[in-house]
Amino acid sequence: MSTNFQTNEFIAPSEHKKWLVAGVIALVLIMFCSGYVAVIGVALFSVQAMSFVSAAVASFLFALALVSSSVSYYTGWPNMRWGYQKQIGVLAFWIASFYCATLVLLYPDLYGYGLADNLLTLDVILGSVAMIIFTSMVGINSRLVAPYFSWDTIKFVLGLGFVGYALLVIRAIVLEWSLWESWLRTFEGYPPGRLVLSAVALVVLLLRISIPIHIALTSGRKK
Repeated sequence: MSTNFQTNEFIAPSEHKKWLVAGVIALVLIMFCSGYVAVIGVALFSVQAMSFVSAAVASFLFALALVSSSVSYYTGWPNMRWGYQKQIGVLAFWIASFYCATLVLLYPDLYGYGLADNLLTLDVILGSVAMIIFTSMVGINSRLVAPYFSWDTIKFVLGLGFVGYALLVIRAIVLEWSLWESWLRTFEGYPPGRLVLSAVALVVLLLRISIPIHIALTSGRKK
């Protein structure tokens, strides 16, 4: 029996198509970010390059997964919300997990053998809480776990993704504000990677914040 269903002329794509589209998007982003890494002079197959690419790809995928509901709200295009959001988000989570592993290899004094001494730093706290949120989102939305929770609970946990995303922006500011400030004063060279990713994240977050404001304004006009 087909898993497709039709609502208001919208036919949900098959699971195979969802994963295929999500994989193609991830592959395109990997190629784009790898090209950027090569342009700025980082050895393409080094751990540093893999760390940068995985962080950038995961961030862009999280942005796509989270912004889809906002785009769907303003455009009415259901594919953005019910078509590929879950698969893109799951890929983002696993690529982000790979990024965390590269941090242990690159900075063992901070995230490896030295982690115990840095557990209470903003860097570790913000990153850890964000990853816990993303892990909870992937877990509660899985076929094995979802049947044990109500839709309201699942929706609440999935909504925390915006909180996790915001925490990553704060973490980037904590880590690189001095670098951003220096670049913003001179605009010399390429913009810092985390600055670009944070700018994208802010757009996603502002779009989400705009929805309840828009609802309040439109409901007020109707009255």
